[in-house]
Amino acid sequence: MKQSFRFVHLVILGAGILLFSAAEAFAIPTFARRYATSCATCHVAYPRLNSVGESFRLMGYQFPDDERYRKVQPVELGDEAYKRLWPKALWPSHIPGRSPLSLITRFMVEADLDGTRNANTTFLLPEEVELVWAGNLGDNISFYGDIIALQKDFGGQDPDSWVTLKAWLQFQSLFGRDNAFNLRIGTVGTQTMGLFTARDANIYSTHFYTYTSWFLPPPNLEQAGLSEFRGNNFNISPQQGIELNGVGRRWFYALGIANGNMNEPFGSVPESDISFVGAGRNSDNKDLYGHLAYKIGGTPWDRSREPPSDTLSTGAQFWRDDALVLSLYGYSGTADLKTVDLDGNVWEGEDDFWRLGVGFQHRIKDVHWSLLYIAGSDDDPYGNLSDQAVDNTTWHAEVLGFVYPWWILYGRYESLEMDLPDDVFGLNPNQDIDKVVAGTKLMIRPNIFCNVEYTFYPEGEELWEGLDQTLFLLLSVAF
Repeated sequence: MKQSFRFVHLVILGAGILLFSAAEAFAIPTFARRYATSCATCHVAYPRLNSVGESFRLMGYQFPDDERYRKVQPVELGDEAYKRLWPKALWPSHIPGRSPLSLITRFMVEADLDGTRNANTTFLLPEEVELVWAGNLGDNISFYGDIIALQKDFGGQDPDSWVTLKAWLQFQSLFGRDNAFNLRIGTVGTQTMGLFTARDANIYSTHFYTYTSWFLPPPNLEQAGLSEFRGNNFNISPQQGIELNGVGRRWFYALGIANGNMNEPFGSVPESDISFVGAGRNSDNKDLYGHLAYKIGGTPWDRSREPPSDTLSTGAQFWRDDALVLSLYGYSGTADLKTVDLDGNVWEGEDDFWRLGVGFQHRIKDVHWSLLYIAGSDDDPYGNLSDQAVDNTTWHAEVLGFVYPWWILYGRYESLEMDLPDDVFGLNPNQDIDKVVAGTKLMIRPNIFCNVEYTFYPEGEELWEGLDQTLFLLLSVAF
């Protein structure tokens, strides 16, 4: 049973950490070089975006009147006049005038405060090294990719290390009004998977949200009398697929079809030590997801009706944008199941499941707060071991406050409830989790920050041996 608990907390934490794409696509210094501006132009607190950065991301890494702000001009691939000659000439484009590559590094120290680890202090120096590239290919094509080397510690165990890869290409403004219909191909969901108001890629703490990093725990193989169990280990995360998205003055949407990630062993090292994020399953079953968001007040997402300006700066109070954002998210998929007993008998089946969530985010002066709630259900996640469906709910409340522009205090309370079956041998049906996160973020420089963060579990601490009551010290730098 203890081994089962350890596996549960390992995979839940590993899934969240693995997806550290928080710096991806918009927190990369190549854009600061392009526009010769500070990271604070686009960020509330690296990597969380302010109103300027959110608009820049949604509009395909461009500003309105982009030529006015660019300090590094792109390399033209054909003259603009060729557009008038098309289709008798190649449509012109451009590539970045300088290398679009950026390097991001994280250094982590973990201190055990309750004595459950073998070592009281764990050094992960570095914890992650990321090579990231992003930019534009002409006015209506944007791109992103990253290679991330990770070294992770799961509750005082020996650190594991592996490499992940992500990449996508997006075609902007296919028809209709600008940016109303954009097509993304590749690792979809890197900016939209999960609620708009609580995206892992926009988080300010050391680890990601519980709602995106949990999945159904497997039974202990020995106690269940199995030699193999392949269940539904889906979690909300970037995947390989195709996505249609769009943005307007106050609205945003995304609709996608994806492989699904149910067979990807999150929280453990892939056998090849190199993995494409979200590449876990390749079958005839494809999953569907949708996302809607609406903004009340503040700066419009498309920055329409905004008077021209000679500077991108939002001023000394760059984090302020008094606005309320409402968000909806839904996901529907099918997971392939497989069990093999000790006699070699094989059973195969499927689990249909869904997730539906709502989120609120309110920024008012120096305080940002948000609420999130997601409900879901799995029809048959344990296959021939149990015919019981499993309902689940996750929610959290969080708040962030600025003491100074460089000093932030934050806190979050998270809860996970799973209605697990009580008739599966080797499975503990009581695995609900409540988690408290409290921390501070210090911006040493616009591109260098330090987090001091404490986590503990009012409920489910026995599942998190080695992780309950932990102090995390994080130093991150991007250039």
